[in-house]
Parts: sequence; C-alpha cells; structure tokens
Amino acid sequence: MGIVAKQTLKGSVWSYLGVAVAFITTTYLYTTFLTPEIVGLFALIIAVSNITSVLASLGFNGVTLRMFPKFRDKASGHKGYLLATVIPQLTGFLIFLLCFYLFKEKLVESNFEKSKLFANYIDLIIPVTFFFLLFNLFDSYLKVLYDAVTGTFLQEFFQRVMIFLIVLLYALNVLSLNQLIIGFVVAVCLKTFVIIGVVWRKGELKFRPKPGFISKPLRKEMIDVALFYIFGGLGSLIVFNIDKIIVNQMLDLGNTGVYTIAFYFGTLVSIPSRPLLKISGTLIADAWAKNDVEKIKEIYRKSCINQFVIGGFLFLGIWANIDNIMVILGPEYAGSKWVIFFIGLGYLIDMLTGVNGMVINLSKSYRVSLYFILALVFLVVALLYFLIPLWGIVGAAVAIAVALFLNNLMRYVFLLKKYGMQPFSINILLVAGFYIGLYFLLQLIPQQQFIIDMLIRGALICIASVVFYWFMPVSEDVKALKEVVKTELLK
Repeated sequence: MGIVAKQTLKGSVWSYLGVAVAFITTTYLYTTFLTPEIVGLFALIIAVSNITSVLASLGFNGVTLRMFPKFRDKASGHKGYLLATVIPQLTGFLIFLLCFYLFKEKLVESNFEKSKLFANYIDLIIPVTFFFLLFNLFDSYLKVLYDAVTGTFLQEFFQRVMIFLIVLLYALNVLSLNQLIIGFVVAVCLKTFVIIGVVWRKGELKFRPKPGFISKPLRKEMIDVALFYIFGGLGSLIVFNIDKIIVNQMLDLGNTGVYTIAFYFGTLVSIPSRPLLKISGTLIADAWAKNDVEKIKEIYRKSCINQFVIGGFLFLGIWANIDNIMVILGPEYAGSKWVIFFIGLGYLIDMLTGVNGMVINLSKSYRVSLYFILALVFLVVALLYFLIPLWGIVGAAVAIAVALFLNNLMRYVFLLKKYGMQPFSINILLVAGFYIGLYFLLQLIPQQQFIIDMLIRGALICIASVVFYWFMPVSEDVKALKEVVKTELLK
C-alpha cells in the first residue's frame, strides 16, 4: 500500500499540473491563434491513432498487466517477456500498415471535400500510431515493474507541455503552418523516446529470450487474454474517440475542432475521479481476493456520493459560468455551449455511479464487462449517426451523454442483481437539490464583466458549498474532513 499510495499521489500531482497546462493551451492558444480546422486536425490524428495503435497491439498490453507475474525474474530478464510482447505488437503494426495503404485512397477521397486538411496530412497517422504503440507497450511494462508514475508524467504533463511550446512558437510566428502540424506530431511522439530511455536506465531493456519457457498451455492462455483485451480495450477507445471521427465524417473538420474544444470543458468534471479510481481499485482488488463483499459494497457506496459531491461542484462551476466561457472562447465557438453541457452531464452521471465498472472488472464476472463495452460501442455509434443529422455537434454530445447513462444503468442493474449492491441513498438527492437550487439562485445575479462575474459566481459557489457541507456532512469522508478542519482550527 505504501508504494500504491505514494505513486497515486505523485501521479495525481502530474495530472493536475497537466490539466493546468492544457487549460491554457486549449482556452487561449487554440482559440486565439488556431482555426477550428487545425484544432480538428489535431484531434482527428490523435483519435484515429489511439484506435489504430490499440488494434496493432493485438491485446498484448492486457497480457502484460494480467500475466507478467508468471514471467517476473529480473536476473533472467523476466524470461524474455519483453521480446515476447514486442514481436506480436510489431507484427500488428505491419498489418496496420498494409491495411492503411490498401484503404488510403478511399480515406483521402472521403475526406477531401469536407476535411481537405486531414486528407493532406493523413500519412501522419502512421508515425503517431507507431509511437503510440511503443509508448503503450513500455508504459504497461513499467507499470508491472511498479512504476506507474513515469507514464502518467509523460502522458499527462510532458506531452501537454510540448504541445503548448509548439503552439506558442506558432503564435509567435516562429513556425509556419506546416511546421506547426509536423511539430505537433513530434510533440505527441517524443514521450516514447523518453519512456524507452527510462526503461533502459532501470536496466530493464532486455530482449534475451528463454527458450521453452512459453509452453503450449501458457501460449494459449496469453492468446485468450489478448483476445479479451483487444476487444475490451478497443471498445473503450472507440467510445471516447469515435465521436470526433464521425463528426468529421458527417460534418467537417471545423465542426470537429469546435466539438473538441467543447468536449475538453465537459470532461473537466471527471478529472478528480482519476486518483480516486486508482485508490479504490487497489482496495477493491484486495477485497475480492478475500471475498469481502461487504467491504466492496462500502467502497462502491462511498465512491458514488464522494464523486457526485466533487463532480457536481465542478459541473455547477462550469455551467454557472457558461456565458463567461463563451466570451473566452470567442464567436467561432458559439455553437459549443450545449456540447459542454451534455458532455459534462454525461461524465457527471458516470461519476455519480461510482466505481461500478471497476467492481465488475476485478470480480470473477470480469468477462461480462466486455459485453457492456460492446453494447456501449453500439449505442454510441448508433446514437451518433441518428442525432448528428438532427442537432449537429450538440447531437454528438447528447449521444455520448445518453450512452454513458445507459451503460452505467446496465452496470448498476448487474451489480444489484448479482451481488445485491445498491449504493444510492437520500444524501444523493440532498446534494442534487443543493446544487440545482444554488444554480437558480446564481441566475438572479446580474451579468458583470466576464472576469469579475466569474470571480463572483465562483466565490459564491465555494462559500455556499462549504456552509452546506459543514452543516450537512453527506458522507463519512465529508464528516472526517470536517473533523480535521475543526481540529486544526482549535489548535
């Protein structure tokens, strides 16, 4: 637990610092110096490469996370495991490369009219896919070597700083448009060289095989696990990347850029859940190992109320200041208002339902999570194709929100029926009522100059929340925090 707690804390620090950098890049540099088409191009390259890199991995990063203990032995180079995972993944990349060139002409033709910029730079998907593939490979490898911080630092902070610097150079007229686009690709690929260097410095970059160790039964098990993870991992990535691809396909690259910026604001609601989920995951895994269902019920219940308290606070802060956010983004992003609302609402629902997905994934019924993710993929794609023609990018946001709601409903019903887990209480309604009531009270305040207005509304939300939770401690953790504050005040 000492290692887990320490690495979770460090990872959280880098994540929040990365959010600060991304906020400046997204709300100022992107909206001031880049057109929505360029922002859309960046989002599309990342979205497509995320999916293709997972396909190319052939599910072997899941094999690493689940089966590496069978290979662990530093003296022998972990019985050649690194070579055993590199070979199939590089083979997967070669298969991707073949498919890319077979379908490249059709991809260019389908994007040339609506997304000419993407059609012109479509070849950049190849290097980004390759370096994402290698980064994910070595990130998974470091995690099983008890280093989860390096990958978080590189992904959440280092990459965002590199993107910030590249866009800043373009804003200062140091780079041309072509150099900006190439520089962006270099910025997102650079982390791969760093992580390989870290593995080498740790003395873990060993490819010496151990002939005969991977027996026929072990090979079969690895293939079974890989197949499970390729569908499960791909499903998750499709859900959180396919919207941008379909928006580009059905609308254009400019709408993709506007949607991307709005999507970023909506996802701010879910940022605090990342460290909470990491901590909960360790506790849930330990509880399942002991078959301590009551402990899991307790964690599940606490996660719902605690995440809703935090998520609701952030969602209220964003939506109460939505007119100010629109001023910051500028007229080109006027159509993003309701995208922010529905994406934020979807993630708030996801936080309200707590660690339900993690409880299922770590249980003996973990395979059922594959059915849920496949159902989610189907829901998202179907809703996107149905709602985008009706409401444009707002339809895409509604599709994500509805799909997240239905997916969490399925998980909730499964855990209720299978294990009798019911995590909700009257306190959920109290919190919801407080935030809704506070929102309508804030609407009575006349609009001020946007910076002053943001400060006033933000201050009132903070003060009202502190007062409410002081007199209505809705969870054990809120009560504990209150006691800590009282103790410090009495010193």
